Amino acid sequence: MPVEQVQAKPPAKPDDVPLRIYSNPICPYAQRARLIAAATGVNFEVINIHLKKKPEWYLSEINPYGLVPVIEHNGHIIRESAVAFDYIDEVFGDKSLWPTDPYKKARAKLVLNDFGSQFTSNYYKYYFRKNDDETSVTILKFIKSLEKEITDNGGLFVSGPEVSAIDLLIWPWFERLDASVDIIPEFSGFYSQDKTPVLYGWVQRMFKVDAVKQTLLPKEVHQHIFQNAKDGTHDYSRVDVSGKGVKIYVKQE
Repeated sequence: MPVEQVQAKPPAKPDDVPLRIYSNPICPYAQRARLIAAATGVNFEVINIHLKKKPEWYLSEINPYGLVPVIEHNGHIIRESAVAFDYIDEVFGDKSLWPTDPYKKARAKLVLNDFGSQFTSNYYKYYFRKNDDETSVTILKFIKSLEKEITDNGGLFVSGPEVSAIDLLIWPWFERLDASVDIIPEFSGFYSQDKTPVLYGWVQRMFKVDAVKQTLLPKEVHQHIFQNAKDGTHDYSRVDVSGKGVKIYVKQE
């Protein structure tokens, strides 16, 4: 089915749906909220926002900064991906996906901090074709530290033998990295089975996680999105992977 751009404001959240996620089908930050919601099993609905043509009602009523995700629960509006993630985890999870051991939790939080400061900013340099010689060096440094963290905790997931919060929080970018390595040759310098085997193995295990399977986009869709990103285009034409149709709310013209 075609992707439908909707100019009207969506109806209020149904009473029988506990959680609404204002999202975007290609945004990795928005995927964080959908991942943790899927992991908890909560019934939720998604309202997709066009990030290049943001609706006025979204800016005035939901998030004046225009970013996603934002979650709505019990009349409360909560923005910022990591904050929304923790809220969903605490409210709807049977138990928190963060480690219960304070030291392991602190280590996981440090991974998240380093991921934000060292990985994502440099990843987007490739996304917008602004990378330089230091870009891959910084990314590889983070990846080696991530591989050590995985190895130190048993070699399966970042904080231990089971998927935890930190795995889901960093996953969206590695889903995109795995998809894009075929079309961005430089990515093979810090992501391959030979050069980064621990990371590669973690990615393959993550693909089998139910929450990941419920939220991922196919490799070819990510490649299409990446190839169109250099001119600032947000191409949503191929995001309907379920065949049920996708609505994206846009600014009224």
